[in-house]
Amino acid sequence: MNQKSQAKRIANKSIKSLVISFLVISITLMTVAMGVVTAIGVNQQSRELMLDNAFQITEGLAKQAVFSILSGSNQNAHDAMKQVQGFHSVLASSLLLEDQSVFLTMGSYPDHFNMTQDNVHETSVIIETNDYWLIRTPVEVIAEQGTDEESEFELDTVSLEEQVIGYAEVIYSKENLSHAQNRVAMLITIVGSISVVLLSLVLHTGLQRLFKPLGQLAQTMQQAKKTGEHLMAQVYGAKEIRNMASSYNSMMEVLDRQEDDLKEHRDQLEKEVEVRTRELVQARDSALTASRHKSEFMANMSHELRTPIQSIIGYGELVTEELELEGNFDLIEDMDKIAKNSQRLLVMINSLLDLAKIEAGRVEINNIEVTVEELKANLTDTIVPLAQRNNNEFTIKQLSNIKLLYLDKEKLEQTLLNLLSNACKFTENGQVTLTIYNDNQQIYFDILDTGIGLTKEQQKYIFDEFRQVDASQSRKFSGTGLGLAISKRFIEMMQGRITVVSELERGARFTVALPLQRLLSHG
Repeated sequence: MNQKSQAKRIANKSIKSLVISFLVISITLMTVAMGVVTAIGVNQQSRELMLDNAFQITEGLAKQAVFSILSGSNQNAHDAMKQVQGFHSVLASSLLLEDQSVFLTMGSYPDHFNMTQDNVHETSVIIETNDYWLIRTPVEVIAEQGTDEESEFELDTVSLEEQVIGYAEVIYSKENLSHAQNRVAMLITIVGSISVVLLSLVLHTGLQRLFKPLGQLAQTMQQAKKTGEHLMAQVYGAKEIRNMASSYNSMMEVLDRQEDDLKEHRDQLEKEVEVRTRELVQARDSALTASRHKSEFMANMSHELRTPIQSIIGYGELVTEELELEGNFDLIEDMDKIAKNSQRLLVMINSLLDLAKIEAGRVEINNIEVTVEELKANLTDTIVPLAQRNNNEFTIKQLSNIKLLYLDKEKLEQTLLNLLSNACKFTENGQVTLTIYNDNQQIYFDILDTGIGLTKEQQKYIFDEFRQVDASQSRKFSGTGLGLAISKRFIEMMQGRITVVSELERGARFTVALPLQRLLSHG
């Protein structure tokens, strides 16, 4: 967690701040280390100098005390010790005889001072505390060694030897040494602090100038990212920063060229799309015009075809009546075939005429009042013979209390007749049922049969124009493939819909749903 926080804190700082912080910390640590080493060296040297001075004072006292100790004159010793006491750092001084007894003492000894009986042969520090040194040096004289007899006849046997006759002691204060050490420490601290500040200012100024080009390059990149423009960076500063700026500018130039290329391609594509769109619009307009002309032609041709077909049917009925009067039943059977095929041809022509009128926008909705009973009677009259041809049972179930509707009677009847005739055609020895029911929103005409049914794929295109379930059924059951397409168009014009649910070999259910409020609004 601490490492993550430290990494996050470092990531939020600039490289300039990190370098300055690192250098300032390094210089501070280096200055402190140098100051400590210097202070230790200077203090040690000061201590040695002061100790040498104390030794010289003690030894000088010892030399001046030789005559006083030999003669037992306190006056001479007092003068010598008074001179020693004139030194600022000397707290006290003493002269001791050879047996360590006190000959003369001057000055004030520190509290808790303990006298020692150590014999020394040279100047030595006997006691050292934080406040003073006790320095002792022997008081020596040079004496001749030898017998009187020998000295009278053999002068060469006389020898000189140093003889200790006492000791000189000086208590030398460390106060000046402490003051000197404190001054040295303070001086080093002041010099070190000033050095750190000056070096920090110099480094800060130098690094500011060094990192200024890098900062401007980063600022240019951020502005380019924010605005989306290809901004160029100023190339200056250190070699590495100039290389970075040059690389960045080269990348911006490449992006500029790519953007220009993309813009050129886009303009070219827009022109091509505009040309293609114009061509497609022209093609669409031409197709719509051709379709309208086709529909008009089919409508006119169908209308023209109906007249001769109806004449053929009419004259055929007259011929059949005359043949029946003459009793020529062989020809009557042929005339029935002519009449049957003429009716089929008329139905086909009527379907084409209806589809052409719908596509040409020449079909209008003519709403009239119609009773449900009348609708049921008309359907029964037409569908019962069709159902009997394939030995089917036709049933109408009315589950609705609605008795009067306001709608286009011809189009609804044509739709229901088409659906019921298909149910009778594709069902053998089964049942065809028309169920009429309603809810609060719609009235439903549900045609259910037990015929051959439809696959899922067939249900997708069963309402397309000129489409039948398959070619084999088209040849078996005949038909133009327009009945369901026209029925769907009629119901949609009446703001309704047709749906189908079926399974192969398990019959089919076609449902016509019409908006109830619209059908009852007139009443």
